[in-house]
Amino acid sequence: MLSDLQKIFLQAKDQFTVSDLFSSELHILFILESPHREEIKHGAPLAGSSGRSVSKVLFGEQENLPFGRLLKKNSEQPPYNGLGIMNVCPFPMQSAAIPSGEWVNEHADFVKVIEKVRTSNDKDAFKQDDWNTFQEIMLTDFRERLSQLSSRPLVIVPCGRFAQKQFRLAGVLGPRWSLIENVPHPSYNSWTKERYRTQIQEVKHAVESLHAGELK
Repeated sequence: MLSDLQKIFLQAKDQFTVSDLFSSELHILFILESPHREEIKHGAPLAGSSGRSVSKVLFGEQENLPFGRLLKKNSEQPPYNGLGIMNVCPFPMQSAAIPSGEWVNEHADFVKVIEKVRTSNDKDAFKQDDWNTFQEIMLTDFRERLSQLSSRPLVIVPCGRFAQKQFRLAGVLGPRWSLIENVPHPSYNSWTKERYRTQIQEVKHAVESLHAGELK
């Protein structure tokens, strides 16, 4: 029997999901937290200002189309078809990004829980049972999607503290996966900051290797 939290999770997933974005040629998977307003609007992850920041870092300052929209538009063309994006949570974890104020009001307690889990990245487990329950429901969904890719050779790039924590907790690691660690979330132009230069250079090298046909 489904718990109330499970039922609401499935309802939110059914109504507000932004689907993972990758093709059968996937080689590099970027893992993010959850969709926001622009992602809901365009039906693609990383479709807003953070996605634009990623595009400019990976493909040059002249590229203005956000990363998710760029991949969606060029889904069959290399090197874009080798790149993919997956959100840990398939629907928004902020009330401001959920496109139905009525739904938010109706499920106010659920929304408070997901917003707290989203920002509490210094702990793996919480004192609040409902926070732990939601996190495990979300992780089960995330694990299922990750596990479907476990046989592929992949470079995994969890972006930001939330994605890094949840990827670690999910415990899914394909035998031919490699991991680029400590990559920040691309919001606020983090990918251009000097303190993250080493990590971003590693990401850029992976993408350049893909473009050169060196990732198989």
